[in-house]
Amino acid sequence: MRKILFICLLVVTSLTACEKDNEPAPGERPEERLNKTLSEYKTQLTAAPFGWKATLYPAGGGGYNFLFRFTEDDRVTMSSDISPATASAMESTYRLKVMQRPSLLFDTYSHLHILADPDERISGGVRGQGRFSDFEFSFTEVTPDVITLVGNTKGSKLVLTRATQAEAESYIANATATAQSLANMSRFTSYFKRLTIGSSAFDINVDLTYRTITFTYSEGDVAKTFTTSFIFSNGGILLQDPFAAAGVSITSLDAIQYNGTSNSFTLSVGGQAATIQEAGRPIKVDIQAARNFHNDPTEYWVAAGGFTINGVEDAHNLRALSNFYQLSFWANYDVYNNRNYDLMGFLFLDPTGPSLELPYGIAATPSFTADGRIVFTLLGTLGTIPEAHQAAVTATLQQWTDNQGYYIIRTNEFSVDLVSARDGKAWLSLFK
Repeated sequence: MRKILFICLLVVTSLTACEKDNEPAPGERPEERLNKTLSEYKTQLTAAPFGWKATLYPAGGGGYNFLFRFTEDDRVTMSSDISPATASAMESTYRLKVMQRPSLLFDTYSHLHILADPDERISGGVRGQGRFSDFEFSFTEVTPDVITLVGNTKGSKLVLTRATQAEAESYIANATATAQSLANMSRFTSYFKRLTIGSSAFDINVDLTYRTITFTYSEGDVAKTFTTSFIFSNGGILLQDPFAAAGVSITSLDAIQYNGTSNSFTLSVGGQAATIQEAGRPIKVDIQAARNFHNDPTEYWVAAGGFTINGVEDAHNLRALSNFYQLSFWANYDVYNNRNYDLMGFLFLDPTGPSLELPYGIAATPSFTADGRIVFTLLGTLGTIPEAHQAAVTATLQQWTDNQGYYIIRTNEFSVDLVSARDGKAWLSLFK
């Protein structure tokens, strides 16, 4: 019995010794290694004497510049080119914390939070979601001069690059100046903007609000589009994803200058001189686009207001009509004398309750031309149009049934633009 007890004691002693041998050395425990990593990251962030240039690409699209300066006492000063107001520096707080991965958290409201603000009046985004952006990020790649992070909630991309003194002094100011220069594109009264680079030409749509650029080009007889986000740079824009077609590769548009006399832009693309000018028709017409739009199974399309004409949004002042909600388009709304007709309906909020009403609309029959246009021929009006609405409805009717018809430009999976084939100076943006 004493022998058995002695053997057991030997086994217990041996196991205890093994456990001690397997214990991590001081500083090697997982939590200790993570804390060491966070400390190293903080040292790197705070040791940059002129701060960090940063580019943020929200998951909802677009690109924004920031300049961050981090301090040891968990304060961060930032400026941004989100708007002229955010070019002024503000101070807030930050934390480094282990979540799923080592993370950088901007934990008090700052310029960065504007893009994530769920109030669409603040963010300019979607109600309840903002611009689908983040303010808590995980580290994904770290080098001495570049830190790459990804948003913990939406997956936004944030890249920090160590700034020089000259960049710290002018980075945001230069980006803001470029944004103001490109705002002159609002002086164009035509829908189509033509980018010409040597013998190559593309239609472009530069969305300065959501900071995306769309290139329209052709492959054979097919019109195609390519859309990517961009950030403003010193005198130009940098594309998030490069565009390549027709033997041309574009990563940026540089040295952009507006000429008020000719109402055009000069610029450089890959070191080659280029221009952006107005155009009256698309560079390439998608012959099937009009039929595809009309045959789309979507129940109906809507527009927040009326036609944009000569650069003036809602030119017929539909939004000024009492309780006006939106303009709606139904393809194949009904049949009259054995002919299918479409309806441009005027939707209003019911003043007596939380519902919509369709008191009247314009009926027209569609036809399709060999060169890719859709033409609406007036059939008549449905319902009773109040006297106070007559002028706005009549002007909308006359525009919609212009006998030159419309090109259909699909801007994304959920929206299209009907663009006047007469001169490209009138269009209606519809979305599902």
